[in-house]
Formats: sequence, structure tokens, C-alpha cells
Amino acid sequence: MLVVFIRTIIIYVCLLVGIRLMGKRTIGELQPFEFVITLAIADLACMPMQDIAVPLVYGLVPLFVMFLMHFAFTWLATKSVKFRKFLNGKPIIVVTPDGIDSESMAKINFTVNDLLESIRSQQFFSVEQIKYAVLETNGNLSVLENDSAPEPTGIPVTLVIEGRKMETNFSYAGVDNEFVDGYIASKGMKVKDIVLFTKDSERVFIQARGQKYIAENIEGAPESQNSDALSAENA
Repeated sequence: MLVVFIRTIIIYVCLLVGIRLMGKRTIGELQPFEFVITLAIADLACMPMQDIAVPLVYGLVPLFVMFLMHFAFTWLATKSVKFRKFLNGKPIIVVTPDGIDSESMAKINFTVNDLLESIRSQQFFSVEQIKYAVLETNGNLSVLENDSAPEPTGIPVTLVIEGRKMETNFSYAGVDNEFVDGYIASKGMKVKDIVLFTKDSERVFIQARGQKYIAENIEGAPESQNSDALSAENA
């Protein structure tokens, strides 16, 4: 038991020193290669702590090598822009003044649901409120607000997303299939081409693939029964 205790202390101190030398970053700020190294280090550190039959040096040497790889990759990334792009990727613009850039999002497997969740975490509930949104290499979303956009009066309810109707949300928005199909047809669009169609009270946001979004108030539109409701499919 004493041996395990001492081995754990030694490995902990080595990990602490190594992580401190890597710099102060939270998990959400790690670049992809840093995240991979962090996962590998965690696994390597567990083996000599759990199994005293494994020589301590067999755990410390791989840890030392992983830290050296991190420093080497970081140094190369500071010296070469091409290597940095290869290692970390590059920021991707996912929202422009025209709306959602679905083509760019498809290339990085970033869905509209992912986008909506990310902007809601920054207190934006409508894509109309966003002028530009950039998906950073560490997975965070940076947002430039559209100051001219009106504030939503409630949570916009998703009616159509990525070509699929969210029929379970229709009752929250106070609409039916006839309203959804009719509005889409009036704009010369098809359901399968819709990137996002939402309704907040009497205001709608709709965008078809490859087109600029439309956001407008509709006079006489059915009123939402519960504009503050957000179903699981809308999230």
C-alpha cells in the first residue's frame, strides 16, 4: 500500500509540472492535438498507479515523451503557418450577413442544431441577431452581434430544420402544416431546401440553402400558444 501511495505522489507531481509547463488552458480552449495529448497522458498515468507490477519508469518515460511532443508541435506551429493549419485547422465562418453558411458547416460536420445551441449559450436566440459567427479551431463559437436586428419577444420555435419538419413544435408556435407549407411555397421554396424556419410570435425567420435569409413580421399570423417553450427537438 505504501508503494502505491509513493508511486501516485511521484506521478502526480510529474503530471502537475508537465501540465503547468504546457500553459494555463481549460479543456474548452485546447487545440485538437493538445486534447489528444491530454487524453493519452491521462491513460499513461493510470497504468503505473494501478499496477505496481509495471515499473514506474515505464509510466514516466511515455509521459516525458508526450510532453516533449507537445513542446515540439507547439514550437513548429509558431514557426510555420502551414504546419499550424495542418495541426489545428482554421477558423470557419458559419454565419454571415446573408445567414447560415450551410455548405461550410457541412464540411466540418457542424449542424444547425449545434449552431443554435452555441448562440443560445451566448444569450442570442435568433440567427437574425448574428452578423457574423466564426467557429474557432478549439470548437468555441465567436459571435459579432447584428445591432440592427430586433430582439425576439420569446424563444423562436423551430418549424423546419435542415429539410425536416418539426411537427411536434407546431403547437408551440400556434401553426399547422397548412401554414408552414403555404408560407414556404409563397417564398418559392421547398421544404427539403430549408436550412432553418422559425417563428417567434408574429415574426418568422426562414432561409433556404444557398439563399439569403428572410426575416419579417406577418400580419394575421397565428399567435404562438407558448412562445417561451422549447421542445427537445427544437434544442
